[in-house]
Amino acid sequence: MIMATMTFDRKELEQFIGKSRPLEEIVDSFEMLGMPVDKATEDEIVADITTDRVDMFTVEGAGRAIGQFLGISGPRKYKAEASKVVMNVDNVPARPIVLAFIAKGVKLDEKMIRSLIMAQEKLHETFGRKRKKIAIGIHDLDKVSPPISYRAFKYVTFVPLDTDKEMSPADILKEHPKGKEYAHIFDGVTEYPMVMDTKGVLSFPPIINSERTRLTDKTKNLLVDITGTSESAVRSTAHILATALYDRGASIENIKLKMMQGGEQNSLIFERKEKLSLKFANKTLGLRLKPERAIELLAKMGYAATAEEGKGAKSDTITIEVPPYRADIIHEVDFVEDIAVAYGYENFKPDLPKLMTIGSLKPETQTENNIRGMLVSSQFNEINSWTLTNEETDRKALINDSGVEIKNPRTNDFTRFRTDLLPSLLSALAINKTRGLPQRLFEIGRVADAKGNCSTHLCCVITAERASFSDIAGVFDVVKSSLNATAEPADAGKEFLIPGRSVRFIRESGKIEGKKREADGTVGSIGWCGEIHPQALENFKIDYPVAAFEILLPTVVPAKAKRASRRKAK
Repeated sequence: MIMATMTFDRKELEQFIGKSRPLEEIVDSFEMLGMPVDKATEDEIVADITTDRVDMFTVEGAGRAIGQFLGISGPRKYKAEASKVVMNVDNVPARPIVLAFIAKGVKLDEKMIRSLIMAQEKLHETFGRKRKKIAIGIHDLDKVSPPISYRAFKYVTFVPLDTDKEMSPADILKEHPKGKEYAHIFDGVTEYPMVMDTKGVLSFPPIINSERTRLTDKTKNLLVDITGTSESAVRSTAHILATALYDRGASIENIKLKMMQGGEQNSLIFERKEKLSLKFANKTLGLRLKPERAIELLAKMGYAATAEEGKGAKSDTITIEVPPYRADIIHEVDFVEDIAVAYGYENFKPDLPKLMTIGSLKPETQTENNIRGMLVSSQFNEINSWTLTNEETDRKALINDSGVEIKNPRTNDFTRFRTDLLPSLLSALAINKTRGLPQRLFEIGRVADAKGNCSTHLCCVITAERASFSDIAGVFDVVKSSLNATAEPADAGKEFLIPGRSVRFIRESGKIEGKKREADGTVGSIGWCGEIHPQALENFKIDYPVAAFEILLPTVVPAKAKRASRRKAK
């Protein structure tokens, strides 16, 4: 799970908790809400906030969540007045989604500016996928000349923030520090998104704002625009910022969007109600909560809830008002999880299942455990890495196989399901290259081909001053009996292996179920063994030779199923 490390000023945090609390109690509350605390002093608290609770990226949201969890404050209602300012929205293919709102009566001071910038940058980097998915622009409203608009331009000039000369979008992407950092977002784009007023450009999202609307210590009213490629992410971000500013005492105004294609819509939609079956919640948690107790626990997590009208206290259905800042609520099981958090995981009592069954390991698991035992006795260490990876890591390992792509990844680190285990092990060697030699690592894990067919692989690597094919071939001989495989003298034909120093694996039976014999008379290979190519090692900055093998683990058919198939054949 992706986390953002946030540094909160303790006094400012307690302002939004609603009461001064002992440091230990605040730390415990962060931990109970699932946010590990890295450091806690009398002046500040450093916590790792998960992207499940992006509302806690703001000090207002973190304080609100803790105050509600401790029972200091209850669920809050938020409202936004209709603004007289209208935004005209044209078709902007490069960044099609935009929302905006106004916050009036903001008291800007050094602490607030620091907190606002921290929340903005963390939202950009994590939830916003380095500004590609969402980006936030904050302006001094009193320097804006409505009406405002969102349009695409091939060429326009304005003075970007922290400069004193007019620049075009192309100039900014080549010369401005922020432009160069995020220029890749507009690869292949010829028309650039611009937030405008009657005087010119307000911002060039997601790159830079105009110097004209810079915030100062005299700023009292804010115009906030959020642009991106995901409507749900853009709206969630707008709600998080609007409610945070509302908690600071600002009045929020909802800017109406007038679409070029026709129609209108509000930027902020604060009202949302969902249903929860208490029977489902109790069954999932193994509890016997009554409606009153469930409503009390939901309140600790910020929800206003009521039992279904007309059915009294015995009603099974609870109506829940979802706070606008809760971007993580998708299914009623999310309410159940929050009930568990409020109830306290430490208060759940272990209970034996009501069914009497005899458990045993699956044959495949037993085979994997046997292999683990053999490798550990041969001085190998096991790693357990992510099943998700990215194209750049595969490319570094000289693996060009196409994998199953994640449609809407939350981070650039995890954009596809891995097709091979080798890149994970090379990454581990790179991280641990100062730990001394030799290093012997292995992993048993799941991979998938381009069609999504999953299988279990075993990969072993050795790095040493003179790691060679004979070293890794000796390891294969140790586990060979459990793999039902043999090495074939033919070259493995892998780009990441040194030519002439590799072999491929086939099943000893001479055939693999579901695979036909290939044109050269062999059965499709199930793995490889050899020395890793120097280019791959250089890409991972590994200084010593590496020898490795990777093989598909056999699917073990349970004995009962084998006997049944034999009887059927007779």
